[in-house]
Amino acid sequence: MSEIRYDLITGKRVIIATERGKRPYDFNITHEEKKNNNTCPFCPGNEEMTPPTLVEIKDEKGNWLVRGFENKFAAVNRDLKSFEVPSLYKAEYGYGVAEVIVESPEHDVTFGSLSLGQMQKVFMAIIERYKKIAQDDKIKYIQVFKNFGARGGASLEHGHWQIIAISFVPDVVEKEVTGTQEYIKKKGKCPYCEIIKYEKEEGKRIIGENENFIVIAPYASQYPYESWILPKEHQERFEELKEENIANLTEILKPLIEKYEREFNFPPYNIVIHTLPISDIRNYHWHIEIAPRLAVAAGFELGTGVYINPVSPELAASVLKIE
Repeated sequence: MSEIRYDLITGKRVIIATERGKRPYDFNITHEEKKNNNTCPFCPGNEEMTPPTLVEIKDEKGNWLVRGFENKFAAVNRDLKSFEVPSLYKAEYGYGVAEVIVESPEHDVTFGSLSLGQMQKVFMAIIERYKKIAQDDKIKYIQVFKNFGARGGASLEHGHWQIIAISFVPDVVEKEVTGTQEYIKKKGKCPYCEIIKYEKEEGKRIIGENENFIVIAPYASQYPYESWILPKEHQERFEELKEENIANLTEILKPLIEKYEREFNFPPYNIVIHTLPISDIRNYHWHIEIAPRLAVAAGFELGTGVYINPVSPELAASVLKIE
């Protein structure tokens, strides 16, 4: 059976083609061989190989547990320069900020195997840098994300997060925020809050929940075994998370990542935080989207922008269920 499903907020179409689906163990994903590299720039003792430290959380002995610095190979930077633009086209300098947050001093540890306390430190460091970067009035949006595995976009295997701040609001973000306003205008309610309420009532796509957060397989999942983590209470900005909420977030994020690592043998994946643009006063509901890279986008996806997902979100929820 094939279904065309629509995202409630953006209207994005996804084709759920279950006849093409495979059970989790059929995905041809193998854990990438670890390369214990003594010259890893993210390992303790190699700090001189990276730019100066911007944020650091240490243990009682003074050793760093989480460390952040500028990305040495940044896609954007603050060095404004003029350049020639062909008369037919439009372009501007890629102003922005790019930073790395190393999530552990241990080279081989995966995100799912971090302790809850260590995960919390990672988010505390990210939020500290987020708030600092947001003080730059040229910055309009800050994207926080984690890539894992070569197919997930990670160029270094030592676990880390990235923060990229840019001088414009990306189309994907603008479409989500605009879609939220349109839904509120029509229905008088936040669509994400409505999704939470509906999914709790139906129960088919819930992966897990705790006091403050819920995990679902989204109805119009673009990727096989995609999941979303949403705060149950309406919260617009990720960066306003308090320490107790960070603890609650990691309590549900850790078993979820462990489930991905166990079920799919450490697959490549992306964790992306969606939050309201800086200084934006519109209504929104921040959330985290997790996309394991278990399938490859091919000609249809590239030609149409419509993704074919061979795994129904209902099946994904049953596989990823957090007990």
